[in-house]
Amino acid sequence: MRFSLMILSSAWMDEESLRARSARPVRAPGPSARSVRTVQPPAPAARLRPVDRYHRPVSNESNQPIQTPRGIAATLTAAFVYGLFPLYWAALASVPSMNVMLYRIVTAAVVMVAFMLASGRWHRFVASVRAMWATPRTFCMAVAAAVLVTIDWVVYIYLVSIGHTSEASAANFLMPLINMLLALALLRERTSRLGVVSMLVALAGAVLYVVDTGAFPGLAMLMTVSYSGYCLIKRFVPLDPFESLTFETGVLAPFALVALAVQPRFGVPAGEPWWVWMLLAGCGVLTVVPLVLTSYGVKHASFLLLSFTQYITPTIQLVLGIVVLGERVPAHRFVSFSVIWFALAIYLVDLVRRHRMRPVRE
Repeated sequence: MRFSLMILSSAWMDEESLRARSARPVRAPGPSARSVRTVQPPAPAARLRPVDRYHRPVSNESNQPIQTPRGIAATLTAAFVYGLFPLYWAALASVPSMNVMLYRIVTAAVVMVAFMLASGRWHRFVASVRAMWATPRTFCMAVAAAVLVTIDWVVYIYLVSIGHTSEASAANFLMPLINMLLALALLRERTSRLGVVSMLVALAGAVLYVVDTGAFPGLAMLMTVSYSGYCLIKRFVPLDPFESLTFETGVLAPFALVALAVQPRFGVPAGEPWWVWMLLAGCGVLTVVPLVLTSYGVKHASFLLLSFTQYITPTIQLVLGIVVLGERVPAHRFVSFSVIWFALAIYLVDLVRRHRMRPVRE
């Protein structure tokens, strides 16, 4: 958790510095400057990078943000945090999964509004939402992202509450494949030959898993497709990670609050101990941390990297389901898991190789 907070603060400072740079006025040269005949040589063309409106570096190909170390760290940390979620939701199994989702929305909205006010970012957030409102298509995309992530929350909490963590893990193993296809087909991202090999190996592992289980995880796939769509839409919403999460939870919070208010005891069964209420109150922080990290990662890392790091989450969930939650998984099923993990190792090797070959910016 301490590492997650470090990444969050780093993302916050990074966004602040980018906005400050974009808002910095440019001074016109004075008379003394005109009299100077010394001309600075331009930087080599190969080392110049275009930037977006926040002066983020953008790749020359396909107009996508260049992968940064902070983006990679945020993506990896979000995957690890998501992997630990089953422990939290299993402790709230006595509360209906729909009500747990409603508490997630309300408490996350409270956390984000408090943060935006305390950090002095509220007025900027309001201005960004007004600017987005002027473009109906962008505004509808932001609302669609909020709906998609809500579907993901409801289905996942329901699967864990009925003891189907392994089924959710199986569907999450297919999520990176969906994201990789979206990255190649819609975002026009490119990968190396070794990257293509890793995708094919991962696809073989996923097919082995579905064949081994003998059933297609339909409900869990709804969760997977909704989250993939959420990550894709986030790339086109012109809000920083904190503004984006504040908007998403703010749109849904009034409906969630009304749904809880009309239920007895605000949707919590009678006789529940005090710590259940504490866990429900803590849903906000638990929700905010990985979503902010994901929002930052999708804008500062390759969508292909995001796809492969999502293998980390179901792997952790699978281990927790077997070791901690007591679910039984046949030993032969680990063959498909081993194939998928091998694909992840191939991709990481290719990622390190390409990072070392990248020229250093001066």
